[in-house]
Amino acid sequence: MYADLKGYVPEKVEYVLSDHVKEIFPAELDFTQIEGLKIKNANDAIKFVGKEFVATFPTGETVMRKLDEFEVRNIREEYCVMQENEVPKRKLNLEETLEEIKAMKKRAEQAYDSILAEVAKYAAEVKAGTREVQLSSKETFCIALAGYYAIYTYDKVRKVFVLAKAFEIHDHSELWANEEANREAMLKFFGLEFPETPKPEEKEQDENTDNEGNDLPFAGEEETEEGADDATQGRDPWEEDEDEE
Repeated sequence: MYADLKGYVPEKVEYVLSDHVKEIFPAELDFTQIEGLKIKNANDAIKFVGKEFVATFPTGETVMRKLDEFEVRNIREEYCVMQENEVPKRKLNLEETLEEIKAMKKRAEQAYDSILAEVAKYAAEVKAGTREVQLSSKETFCIALAGYYAIYTYDKVRKVFVLAKAFEIHDHSELWANEEANREAMLKFFGLEFPETPKPEEKEQDENTDNEGNDLPFAGEEETEEGADDATQGRDPWEEDEDEE
């Protein structure tokens, strides 16, 4: 029954990915195989990604995964029992209510419609063969790479991060540096090569106009301002750890 699926996770989790996405990205990333690093679990890997990749860590991200045979069997059993037992009972209750008092008609019809909607929902879920699941924000990261946002989440059974979702980036103007950093990190740590993302061209702006092309007041007059902010330089926190070692 459907109640048996509460908290259930298939032994082999398969996320819904297009064939095109599967050809671009590795299906899984095993951080424990990186030489010279002691990454033992998802928490270690997430920290490593935060230092070596330009990544975000989505909260409440949902993806679609495939139902296994156990789930299909239990959901089908649920809506079959409803169809055989509950639907006829509520239909009869509707008919009796209509005869007794018209004021109860609306409530009975809603009860009847609700059970039919549940049956349809479960039947549609089985037919689609997929289910929307929410990923753990503590074990999931997203990186910009090869013109896509690629979302990887930790598979507790296989002890690796698997590709759960990927979607195209439409505006690369602000993410070019992130994609380049992630492309280099993939090559450095996993030996995976991705094509370079072309650097966006910067649009030249007339010094006498604003961002919308309107003439500025006092166009042509030079204004000078003295002073400059002191530049600060920092070190990569990952490099600091290595120095301490």
